[in-house]
Amino acid sequence: MKSRSREKRRVAPAGGKTYVFQLFVAGNESNSTQARDNLARLCREHLTGRHEITIVDVLKDAATAYKHHVLVTPTLMLIKPLPKVLLLGNLSDTRHVLAALRLIGGEQ
Repeated sequence: MKSRSREKRRVAPAGGKTYVFQLFVAGNESNSTQARDNLARLCREHLTGRHEITIVDVLKDAATAYKHHVLVTPTLMLIKPLPKVLLLGNLSDTRHVLAALRLIGGEQ
């Protein structure tokens, strides 16, 4: 039986820009679990109804990580809206993550 290497969560847009994320993790390692939880919380609190998250477990899908030049996990890629943003780590610094994603300091 083949295990799933990618998990996709989609929330229908409720207005405003839809944020499309790709989160690269390494199994259930501590930092990867924290990154998944922190991203889910940030989206719930700041992007309700307007986000899409694809989680790629590099231990199961190394080809996708290679294709996107991901060498470190966890890595978060903001695909849309442009410009693309790349964040490394467990996403625990909420203020830094929100600023990098352009969710504070200007229009959301």
